[in-house]
Amino acid sequence: MTEFIERPYERIYVRDIIKLSQDGLIAMMSTLESASGYWVDGVLFASFAMTESEELAKKEMQDEMYLDKIVFAKCDTYTKTIKSSTNLEIGVLNMQKSRLYRDLIAWLKTRPIWNE
Repeated sequence: MTEFIERPYERIYVRDIIKLSQDGLIAMMSTLESASGYWVDGVLFASFAMTESEELAKKEMQDEMYLDKIVFAKCDTYTKTIKSSTNLEIGVLNMQKSRLYRDLIAWLKTRPIWNE
């Protein structure tokens, strides 16, 4: 039988963190092909990986990931969709059960930008 091994990333490098209003995040997400945001622990967010390359693939094999940016807005409660004040609407995926995303949001909340 095939052996399966769960091995989380050891390090994730984040190049930029951008805090937006909910309306701003919804507007940005609605312009993307996959217009869904993620929700964890009171945060609506999207993360964007860096452009794939052979070098980045090697880093992933060494349990490292590079994110180009994380864009987020505070959002107290989860709903399946969220509308902006201008009636743009995006889907929202509840990622609360993801250990990786819970850790990401816990880390994000320690960054100075969280309180700006």
